[in-house]
Amino acid sequence: MPSTSTPPFACTLPLIVALLAALVLLPGIWEATGLTGKDEFFLSLRTPMEMMAGDHWLVPFLDGAPRIKKPPMLYWIGRTSFEIFGPSLIAGRAIAVLFAALLAVATAAIGRRLADARTGLIAALVLLGCLGLHTEGRRLMLDVPTAAFSASALWALLVWRERAQTRWLTLATLLLAAGFLTKGPVSLLLAGTGVLALLATRLWALSEMHARLPVLLLHFALFLVLALPWFVVVRLLYPEAAQLAFADEVESRQFFSFTPEILAGLFNIGLPWMFIFVAAAWQRRHDSGLPRALALWFAASVLPFLFLKSFDRYLIGSLVPMSLFVALALPRLETRWPYRLGMAVALLFGGALAAFAFHFGLGGWPWLVAPAVYLVWAWGGGYRRIVHRLAAPAIYAAALMAGVFPALGINAMPEPVVELGRQRTIVFFHGPQPALLPILSGHSHRLQKLDAAAMPALAAQHALVFCEEALAPELARLAGEAGYQARPMGEYRALASHGSGLRFAREGATRDDWLRAWQSRDLALLTTRIVWFEILRP
Repeated sequence: MPSTSTPPFACTLPLIVALLAALVLLPGIWEATGLTGKDEFFLSLRTPMEMMAGDHWLVPFLDGAPRIKKPPMLYWIGRTSFEIFGPSLIAGRAIAVLFAALLAVATAAIGRRLADARTGLIAALVLLGCLGLHTEGRRLMLDVPTAAFSASALWALLVWRERAQTRWLTLATLLLAAGFLTKGPVSLLLAGTGVLALLATRLWALSEMHARLPVLLLHFALFLVLALPWFVVVRLLYPEAAQLAFADEVESRQFFSFTPEILAGLFNIGLPWMFIFVAAAWQRRHDSGLPRALALWFAASVLPFLFLKSFDRYLIGSLVPMSLFVALALPRLETRWPYRLGMAVALLFGGALAAFAFHFGLGGWPWLVAPAVYLVWAWGGGYRRIVHRLAAPAIYAAALMAGVFPALGINAMPEPVVELGRQRTIVFFHGPQPALLPILSGHSHRLQKLDAAAMPALAAQHALVFCEEALAPELARLAGEAGYQARPMGEYRALASHGSGLRFAREGATRDDWLRAWQSRDLALLTTRIVWFEILRP
């Protein structure tokens, strides 16, 4: 139960956590070669730009079609930011950092309500040291905002239960509706499993909910009024597109398919703190009360993702109960091996990227030296003061994401190519390369499935068609079938993102290619050749 004493920093706790989040997450978000992925550079960043170009607000558009596979909240926020500051990586990714800060603040606030302000602060700092928050909290994606809305809603529910003031329940409803308009029903998972865990462990009495049933039903109706109309309007305006989007989402998620490999992803995003959580959960497995509620909350928030196709980032919300449990357990955790194991895995992962940068003369690796030494000192020896154990992982992850990763040069492109994107109509043929050309040039451009019938329009627009080298013969064939010629206009080579941030070698690169590149210290065997053409009459 909450402590009756209030530490002097309790009133400024949200400000402290928000400033610390900005300090470790903002550096490097402006780097075009920073960590990204197709969902960011070809969906989240391009959609608000196309909304601006076509003056779309209610329904987002992308590549000339309604973008309704996901709800619109993030795209509304993205367009607002771009309208105010202009389209740029900073204007887009600053939104991600703000939501990551909100998630950390909500974690601290929940910890304060369930235990005390010190536990809340420690939990927020544990969260800020998780690798997953540094990878996802720097990209304009759906998962961190969804978790932030849901965690904030749970905090508002805790305040409402304590103070019995309806405005807090209304705030929770608004936050849940905002989350629903960000990523649909999954937004209810984090807050919902938190409430169920508190009820299951009797930290919340079910009789309290019964006594407040009328006001709960009223706010449930308010939630429906806020969350559902957009989906109804989309269904009425674009019935076929809505049906296809729903069918595609159901098919891609592969519901009820057992996917235990997501547990490895859980360790990935929770690195290095997940090892401490496992040890602490085992040590306190017989505890009742709040530790049991937090462990149950964590398990319930992870369980659904074992039965559908998931990505690591979907589990970002599960880091909230994990961080709260660790914060509660740290004073009594007496074993050292989890620290050393977590430290070793973190050093192995970061060290591999730094070694890659050093071996190929890319620079960036010195960023990691001092943070790695600090992490070894804080986690590898005897117990240090808790401030060092909390600070070291956050500083290490920040140095890795802001210093080492951008130096690898993934998705780097020559300035003349960016200038082409500002001046010419660009079409992407069967792929998203050059990955960040739209946001760097300030124009969304289009991914287009080209056929022979499209060639006259491309020629009339004097459009440039970009593609990877392997697709050039197909483009030439399609142009020839229409009586046109695809004339090469330029090319460049780069490590290029293919899906996830760490898939940066060219498509089809083999183990032997990697070995020869390493031995010769020549990245040419791993780079992707990106070419562009103009469609002309022969």
